[in-house]
Amino acid sequence: MHFFFETLPVIGYSPYQLCIMFVFWGFIGWIVDVLGVALEDGRYSNRGFLSMPVCPIYGFGVIIVTVVLRPVFDRPLLLFALSLVICTALEYLVGVLLKLIFHNVWWDYTHIRFNFQGLICLRSSLFWGFGCVLVEKVMQPGLERLMEIIPVWAGVTFICIMAVLIIIDTANSVAAAIKLDLRLKEISEISRLMYDSSQVIGKTVADSVLSVRGKGYDAAAAIGEKTTETYERIRNRYDALIAFSDSNMIRLIKAFPHMRSFKYPAALEAVREHILRTSGGSEEKSEPGEDNE
Repeated sequence: MHFFFETLPVIGYSPYQLCIMFVFWGFIGWIVDVLGVALEDGRYSNRGFLSMPVCPIYGFGVIIVTVVLRPVFDRPLLLFALSLVICTALEYLVGVLLKLIFHNVWWDYTHIRFNFQGLICLRSSLFWGFGCVLVEKVMQPGLERLMEIIPVWAGVTFICIMAVLIIIDTANSVAAAIKLDLRLKEISEISRLMYDSSQVIGKTVADSVLSVRGKGYDAAAAIGEKTTETYERIRNRYDALIAFSDSNMIRLIKAFPHMRSFKYPAALEAVREHILRTSGGSEEKSEPGEDNE
């Protein structure tokens, strides 16, 4: 336990301090995202990959910048430039990893000029640079002073509670993301089956009507009704898949309005349209930095 409070070589902070910094800056990042959406769109939106008010990418980003760039804190322009590079690289890496793991692009900057693969853009990078200068020159020193006066027992209790909540929330969010990918896959398969079935049914009905045209209308109608039963069952399954009620999956879709599925794009759009239609609202475009996890 003594190790938890010892300053780590090179890093310059103890694990105790790093944990508090991670939660604090993750929370501040969440607030920035929420305020950005509120000012831009006039609405509240719970941003980020987690349900709780913490955006891990901000916590990790500030810690990396604080540890790596400490030697240049007295040179604002260099701090700005290097922060921009480090945080942009982190945002790109996280975006690529999420894409590989969950088969979705969670935020998309393709509608913004000077973007790369929709995962990073110049405007978002400038946001990172200016934000880190403000953090390191103004806010981080205050946080360090605050950590010195907080009773150790209070700090440890806070860290333990947040650790449990973040682990549970992360597990739920990862499970929801996996379930969402599987559901989109099934919706895509059912949609394709609906199309194929409609083609087969159409041809079957036409051929049947021609083959029984001498036997009267009733026989032709009976064949038509029988051949469309399969299509109706498939359609009902499709509607049920679209109209799911998993709150975690719905929250993820709302939290990332520019999410793209590179495997099942049509299925994701169908789900998003259903959510917007049933919720009676619409998602607006978000600003850089607002779609981070």
